[in-house]
Amino acid sequence: MNERIIPFTTLQRVCVPVGPLPRTVTVRRWADRLGIRYNHDGRGGIWTTLDALNAAIGLGVAADKSQKMEDLI
Repeated sequence: MNERIIPFTTLQRVCVPVGPLPRTVTVRRWADRLGIRYNHDGRGGIWTTLDALNAAIGLGVAADKSQKMEDLI
């Protein structure tokens, strides 16, 4: 698997580091609250990319000011 893809099982553990794994709805609400862009994995979970996670928490390469935000997505 590509290291830049973050699968649902990893997102579950990031969302709730200690204790039982959270349900899908909990992980989705967490991702929505943080502004993490994600897609559905076809098995009831979600997945995202390292770039999307970094962007949501404010880490990432500074964007070229001449580019439109829509072009970066």
